[in-house]
Amino acid sequence: MTEKSHRFPPQLRLKTPADFDAVFTRRASAGNGWLVVYAARNSLGVCRVGLVVSKKKIGNAVQRNRWKRRLREAFRLSREKLPSGFDFVVLPQSKRHPSFEELENGLVQLAHRAARKWKRNHGEKSPPPEGKPRG
Repeated sequence: MTEKSHRFPPQLRLKTPADFDAVFTRRASAGNGWLVVYAARNSLGVCRVGLVVSKKKIGNAVQRNRWKRRLREAFRLSREKLPSGFDFVVLPQSKRHPSFEELENGLVQLAHRAARKWKRNHGEKSPPPEGKPRG
């Protein structure tokens, strides 16, 4: 992979529980039959993604890992189409796998819907400083 724009560097992933908690507590969500996307503004100016793939909804490890691989790839390929400055947490909701094109289009549409919802609920205020609770 020589072209940097198609990489998926660690800076674009939500990794710590605090990152996920920030999205879930300040969230705005959008969903369709396959996915639910939660969004929250970040102070980085780039979009990041975190995945939550539950055993109860999706099934065994093979199925969960397949969902994760496909979601990471959909995010990587459509990163330029997503709203910048947001953290997204993506949860698959179905054991049934959509086509990759449907998955990629759904991710982009849901991310935009969730970001619009976040802007409507929170206004265009700047994100809260890191480590301080919203008041």
